[in-house]
Amino acid sequence: MLLRKKGLLLIAPALLLPLFFQSGCATKKYVKQQTDPVSGRVDELSEVSKRNETAIKDVDSRAQAGIQTVQATANEADQKATVATQKGEDAQQMAQKAQTQIVSVENKFNQKLSNLDSYKSVDTSSINFKLNSAELSDEAEATLDQLASKVKESKGYVLEIQGFTDKTGNDRYNFGLSQGRSESVVRYLSQQHQIPLFRMFILGLGSSKEVETNKTRKGRAANRRMEITLLKSELESTPSGFAQK
Repeated sequence: MLLRKKGLLLIAPALLLPLFFQSGCATKKYVKQQTDPVSGRVDELSEVSKRNETAIKDVDSRAQAGIQTVQATANEADQKATVATQKGEDAQQMAQKAQTQIVSVENKFNQKLSNLDSYKSVDTSSINFKLNSAELSDEAEATLDQLASKVKESKGYVLEIQGFTDKTGNDRYNFGLSQGRSESVVRYLSQQHQIPLFRMFILGLGSSKEVETNKTRKGRAANRRMEITLLKSELESTPSGFAQK
């Protein structure tokens, strides 16, 4: 409703109220139009930030796991290195010990070699065997008993035992038979008189080194023999009963 008063045109308040509300609604709509894109952008940035934060946490977690794995590997490597070092030290000590033992053995061996030249023959005994036999006869055992009595209380001696055959049979058979005869002598002296094995050296020589002709029965019987040589070290005193030769 329009009113005139003293030349002025007045608008009734009732007419102004709708205009005010229309203006306010337009402002809110405008503001909403302006702020909606910004809010959407903010939400998008917030989502991106969350994804980045998640990615960073994931990377950090994997990095920590990798660091732990590397540390564990490093610790294992350190342990293996420590074990390897200890084994190396143990091996070095064993090598030094072995070297010391080798030197000791070499010294003893050289000492024995130097003593070999001091051994001289002091007695020789001979026994005979039947044809194709390595069995000791009563007479052969008696001879070995006499020999054993000479070395019973002795030191620094060795027995050189050589077995022989006649020419009956081939060389392979004769070598085996002569070796068997030598072993019979060693067995008897060891079992019956406790002579140490390290003091007896045996060798089967077959039909070589004949003492008589193999063309006669008597000659073949003489060749089926065992020669036992007693060697005594000159570094030891000669016991009574030994005949120097």
